[in-house]
Formats: sequence, structure tokens, C-alpha cells
Amino acid sequence: MTLNGLTVDKLRHAVFNFGTGNHIVFVDGVNPAIVFNGTKWKEIKSSHTGGYHADNNTAGGAQALNAPAVVDVFENHLFLSGHEATRAVVAHSAPNDPYLWTSAAGSGQIASGFDVLQIKPFRDDLFVFGTNSIKKINVNSSNNFALAQVTANVGCVARDSVLEIGGDLMFLAPDGFRPVAGTSRIGDVELETVSKPIQATLVDLIANEDMNTLNGVVIRSKSQIRYFIGDASKDASDSIGILGGLTNNSGSIEWEFGELLGIRASCCESGYIGTSEFILHGDYDGKVFQQEQGTSFNGGDIVSIYATPYLDFGETEQRKTLRKINTFIRAEGPLEMLLSMTYDWGDADVSTPATYSQASTGAPTRYGGRNINYNATNVLYGGSSKPIMTSDIQGSGFAAQATFVTVGQTEPFSVQGMVFEFTAAGRR
Repeated sequence: MTLNGLTVDKLRHAVFNFGTGNHIVFVDGVNPAIVFNGTKWKEIKSSHTGGYHADNNTAGGAQALNAPAVVDVFENHLFLSGHEATRAVVAHSAPNDPYLWTSAAGSGQIASGFDVLQIKPFRDDLFVFGTNSIKKINVNSSNNFALAQVTANVGCVARDSVLEIGGDLMFLAPDGFRPVAGTSRIGDVELETVSKPIQATLVDLIANEDMNTLNGVVIRSKSQIRYFIGDASKDASDSIGILGGLTNNSGSIEWEFGELLGIRASCCESGYIGTSEFILHGDYDGKVFQQEQGTSFNGGDIVSIYATPYLDFGETEQRKTLRKINTFIRAEGPLEMLLSMTYDWGDADVSTPATYSQASTGAPTRYGGRNINYNATNVLYGGSSKPIMTSDIQGSGFAAQATFVTVGQTEPFSVQGMVFEFTAAGRR
């Protein structure tokens, strides 16, 4: 849709309840914000100065923005920003009233000092993101909204990368993913990249891809974020993404990252219905897909690849002759995995053995858990209780890399670790 020379590329929304029932508000950067209360739709316009009435479909006031691109809720006020004509302005409604936008009623506008890319509440502040600066809005001692500087050296490069996960607000900066987290010093904010291991990948991604096509979603049950990049000009098979997840590594919470391929998302959303989490994304062909459902990729096989770094086993100048690898896995069902070994940091003059095949029957399930009953449907007997796949391997070098590949429609699995058996040989 195009209006006044602007094109609607994406809808954004916020859900809230100020005590009068659940509401949802939509913005698109071209049209006025529109609020639905379950019965009626109301547009928010600056030209509507008479408040709002039950028998009309408009609302607003002089403090409203006519074409906001971002929206959120903070301290029981509806906040709008991202209007092309007034990019630095963050506007808010009257307290507890999303329809009333007059100064006399408590509505107002705040000038951020830079073009606003995104707004997002976190703890007691509303963070305002620009491309080169971040500020925050909080409530001061006079019970008014006040603007404070966070940083003038770091900004956000993708509007829809700002997500809350694991008690942090995550966003994509020019040098990688950064959290906005309060430190032990009052009033201080910690901004440190958590994606150093994949920084080169992210920098290349930012330089070569359109960050306006990025869509992000949080999977709360897995402490995971997923970012998808790609638009209607690309095939789904060429659309890429980044997956980040929190993991407990020997008592220390750390981030792990991976690359995604094959999801061309125009929008994403996740949430709980009862106790079940639903993760959805829409495609540019008008279809809606549910993630975390089934064992296929829209009916096709799933390809997964995991490669270790090159391992020198503590000694870079001594050759090792590898004999065996024990792979510790956590598989929810039968699994066949291909294993390839490469040596000496990919040196083309070093021979590599043929690909090996590993198989697992999956982890055992004990009676009494997950509604498993004796002789129930789909219950199989005789599976191995050892979560280990063992392969005899060949080859030698100063460093070795193992790459695991699966292709098929299998139950979820994860590689927990591996142990190599090798013999020390001569030195350089």
C-alpha cells in the first residue's frame, strides 16, 4: 500500500489493558495508529481535537502523531514514534487513556534529539533507540516523563531486532548483538556485545543485507531469539537468519549462536495460549507458518550442520593420529548423522577421509513420565540407554575439525559434547 509517497512495508502492534479490557493498537508508518478494543476500531489523529466519543471511529488530539511506525506501552501510557515528518518525536497519550492526546489531559511529546528507530520498555525505563545513540525516558520526582542519555556511541541498525529475553533487552548494533542491562551501579547501563564469536558474520550480514527486512521473535521456553532476513525479492531457500540461545555452561550463563536458512519471514510473533507456546511467522506469499511443530520443514527435509572449531588438543606443534570419536547427544528419536573430518585448518594438501555415518536409537523413556503407558501406541522397546555415538576414524594432523550433518525428518536432537581418542606422533 502506498500513500503520500510512502509505502506500507510492515505492521507493528502492542497489546495493553488500562483497566477497561484488552486492547490492541497497530501502526504502519503511513496511516494513523488504529486501536481495537474487541468491538470497535478507532483511529488516532492529531486533527481530532474533541476527545473521543462512543459513536465515532476517530480519537486523538494535538499531541498525536498521524503516521507512527513504532508503538509500545509504558507506565500506563500509549507511546508512538517513528513518524517520517517528525522523526525525533516520541509522543504519549493521556494516562490510562489510549484515545486522548491533549496536553490538558496529560498527553505530550518528547524530542529525543535524533531520528527514532525503535522504542521499547525495560524495567523502569522506556529506551529510545537511534542509529548512533540511545536514550531512555523515565518518571522523575515530579511525576513527569524525563529524557536521559544512555550512550552517544552505540546505536541500533535494525528496528525489529530489539527484543527482551532472559531479563535483558537485546538489539543489533553495528558490531553485533548487545544487551541493555542495569549494572550494580545505580543509574549505570551496561552495553557490551555478546556475539564476539560470530562478529565477522554479523558485520558481513549488516553490510550486505537490508536490515529493514529483519524480523525477530523470542522463544521463551528455549531462552532463544531468532532473527530472519529476506524479502519478497528472494526465494525462501535463499533467506537467511541468526539464532541465539542462552545456555548454562558449568554454572555460567552464556550465549550460543547459529545460522538459519530457508525462512522468509515478513513478520513474527510468539506467545502462550494456556501453557503452550506458539511461534508463528508470516511469509511474503500470504501464508502463516507455525514453528516448533512437526519434524519436517514445510513438508521437506531439514538440513542441520554443526562444525567444531579446529582443535589442536593443547599442542599445535605435534601431529596427532586420530582413531576414535565418541559423540554425546541428546536425541528425542532415532537419528542418523553424517560425520566428516578435516585437518590442519583446511589445508588443501592434507588428505581427508571419507564421510562416516553414525546412528542413534534416541533417548530412552521410562514409564510414568510424559503419559507413557505399557504397550501404548508408538512405544518401542529395546532402545539403547547410552547417549553416545562411537565412530572409528582415520587421519592425522596438527589440528582437527569434526563436522556433523543431518538430512531428514527426525525428532529434535542436540550435540552435548565429544571425546577424541588419538595417538601423539612426531613434532614439526
